[in-house]
Amino acid sequence: MATIRPFVALRPQEVYLDKMLTLKASPCNGGSNGFIARMLDSGHPENKELTNAHLLANLKRMLLKGDFYQEEHPCIFIYEITKGSHTQTGVWAVTDLDDFDRGHIKTHESTLNCNSYSLMNYRNEVGLEGDPLLLTYRPNRTISSLLNQIKQAEASSVYYSNKIFHRIWRVYDLKTIRQLSLCFSELQHVYLADGHHRLVAAAKCRNIESKTLVEARNFNYISSFYLSSDQLSIKGSHRVIIPADDIYIDQVFRTLKKMFSVTKSPRNEPVIPLNPREFGLFMEEKWYRMVYKLVDKNVIPDACLLQQKVFEPLFNIENPETDTQLIAVGGADALSELQQILAENPSAIAFTLAVMNADQLMDIAQQGIVLPPKSTWIEPKVPFGLLLRKL
Repeated sequence: MATIRPFVALRPQEVYLDKMLTLKASPCNGGSNGFIARMLDSGHPENKELTNAHLLANLKRMLLKGDFYQEEHPCIFIYEITKGSHTQTGVWAVTDLDDFDRGHIKTHESTLNCNSYSLMNYRNEVGLEGDPLLLTYRPNRTISSLLNQIKQAEASSVYYSNKIFHRIWRVYDLKTIRQLSLCFSELQHVYLADGHHRLVAAAKCRNIESKTLVEARNFNYISSFYLSSDQLSIKGSHRVIIPADDIYIDQVFRTLKKMFSVTKSPRNEPVIPLNPREFGLFMEEKWYRMVYKLVDKNVIPDACLLQQKVFEPLFNIENPETDTQLIAVGGADALSELQQILAENPSAIAFTLAVMNADQLMDIAQQGIVLPPKSTWIEPKVPFGLLLRKL
């Protein structure tokens, strides 16, 4: 089940939108690279030197200038992204964090402790949610029908940037809010697609210090975008290792060939696998295709297999959450980004993996299997600042 409710959104003034909200995703993490993100997002790459006090001062200054306006009523929002012929439509609300405690929200990835603590501090000190969790659920006809009914009305906001349409419908009438809430409460499970660090941070943040009743209620919910699993877009997520110590290539090959069939790639073309248990390997300026040939009693996801069979025994990467040798590269431009890293680091070794589909992802979460961090790249990446929530 999912316990959702409406919220009072803080929104950028539309007259300033072109300046304030660049909807093009940042290549580093898929997040918005616009002015709002640069002013308020602690995760933005240009904000590494800024303290939470700086970000809070920026927020207060922007509020005083009137850069944002606040919705008059608590709303649930229908948010739609259209890129070419591909459309994704979902429900944007806030979710009760007790759902996570009770196991109703299934997760699939491990989290970085340092990121979680950083996000906890941001949530507690700045008190702002700039982008939502991405949650998914198995296709539901009742929810789809209700969304189609709501979309018969004209969208309250339409933004266009970088060849992408962003449409928002406000839902503030109590009858429709009750219908949506009931539909989501009847789902057996929901699955976290993106935002593992933020979810863990929010769950922990409730207990940092005593809060007023209103603050405690606000901190017990988190901004969430729900999208049916048949609308998720999952891209490749690969691995690059920049070895901390000298690597004996012959020894690496001998070990790999005990577990994998290893063949050179024709014309040395990059290998992007299509099937489970297949991997691409780049080492010493050559591409190889690897196919796992052992028969294991327990079949584990490819990301876990690489960690257990390759990364830990060959490269001493015991903790992929914190080891600086390991770089995750994902998204639509993953291959070009990966090749750039390889060009800049001659000793680097790359492993490419087949893309999981949504059903595989939900099955992994349902079984309680924990993938290494950044094992998936799932879209949409909702721009920071489109709908903000002040805690």
